[in-house]
Amino acid sequence: MRTKEQKRNVVLPAVLSVCLLLFLTAGGAYFTRYLQEQIFVERTTQLDEITAQVRANLDNALNFHWNDLTAAVNIIEQGERPGQGDVSEMLRRLEELLAMEEYSATLMLLDSGGNCYDASGRYGVWADIDLIAGGADRYTFIADGFMPDSNYWAFVQRFREPITTADGAVSFTHVVLRKDVQTLTDYYDSGAYGNQNETYILKSNGTRMYDNTSQKTRIIQAYNVLKVLEEMEGQTHTDIRAAPNMAAQSTPF
Repeated sequence: MRTKEQKRNVVLPAVLSVCLLLFLTAGGAYFTRYLQEQIFVERTTQLDEITAQVRANLDNALNFHWNDLTAAVNIIEQGERPGQGDVSEMLRRLEELLAMEEYSATLMLLDSGGNCYDASGRYGVWADIDLIAGGADRYTFIADGFMPDSNYWAFVQRFREPITTADGAVSFTHVVLRKDVQTLTDYYDSGAYGNQNETYILKSNGTRMYDNTSQKTRIIQAYNVLKVLEEMEGQTHTDIRAAPNMAAQSTPF
């Protein structure tokens, strides 16, 4: 009788200890998951606020350049038509008149075939011609530069009517104001998290168009940032572009 009682006295505390251990383990796992979810919600809210502020600041900066582009369009439409060989000189003088060198901007014309002309001469078909094929009068986006780290903001405006050269050789349909993407860093960099952050501007396919870090210090070394984030350990969204809150962060300008 005493033996059974002794066994009961040993088994019962052991069972209670195991149950308590399981409860603490399950509770700890639940609390950890809950804490991670709360941190995620808080960080997402902060990111939304930062993104909204950056976008508002950047919109103000971009509107300034639309004023100059509108002035350039009016001057070209109301001025004398140059010959095909005089287009580059006309653009050079127009840039000088509008003091575009002071804020690292240049002008470019597009003809009906998509070829581009600037103050240096004529080039082939513009690499981003497909981005303005939607028929709108205005477009703003970051375009690929000819050289590494030479991407630029492109402000594109369509002429009310095609501008034909005096010799009838070429008809221009759009004028483009190009601005070095690096010159607007003050508007899209953020001091959040004690400046311990990195800013990236991405194409819709995830490739970087701008970052505020050097090659040696950036956390994400790959060219396609979204792909790295989607493959990151612990990532719950296999397609980040379709994840909640991404619409506000990836809305095109």
